[in-house]
Amino acid sequence: MSHTASKTWVSKETKEYEAWTKVRDSVVHISPLSPYIPKSFGEWIALKIAQKEAICSRIARRIATRNETRDHAAVIAVSPALGVKELSDNLSLVLARETIWVPVERYPADRLLAAWPTIDELKHEGDDRSKSGYSRFPPLPRDPGNETVNWKQRSPLAQRPFDDVGRPIIADGGVPPNYPEQEMLRLVGDGLLADLNN
Repeated sequence: MSHTASKTWVSKETKEYEAWTKVRDSVVHISPLSPYIPKSFGEWIALKIAQKEAICSRIARRIATRNETRDHAAVIAVSPALGVKELSDNLSLVLARETIWVPVERYPADRLLAAWPTIDELKHEGDDRSKSGYSRFPPLPRDPGNETVNWKQRSPLAQRPFDDVGRPIIADGGVPPNYPEQEMLRLVGDGLLADLNN
């Protein structure tokens, strides 16, 4: 075996024989009288072949059981969302609120559509933030107005109330309001409450 940094070609037979000599030399110290350790290079090759055959048979069994379960799996019919009903009001499917998550071709004309962020924006909000110990964030959607202006100078677009999540509502005194449960229940429909209770 070469102990230099140069890469020299060694045949598979030579590599296997070197592995066998390493095992043979260590057996003298570990367990010289064990009946399970190969005593010759031929026994070593037979052991390696048996190991490879065991791995192949294990993989074949896994494939067979996977194919059996796939053949017997029941086909679940999936109905189209909302019964193929087209909603043209550009509201979210949940709670029917205004949102940015609508297809581009149906995006409202009265709202500005932010362009895809540039590489500089992605690096600034991703790699550069993580270098300084902050979390990565997707870049803010910015006003597409004048494209010759640097992206840092363009103002971020205001989010819709439905998309603006996680921001606490602060009362005038600086403390988040405490909503009584009865007031909150009247904001949720009776049908939804009945479904939740069942």
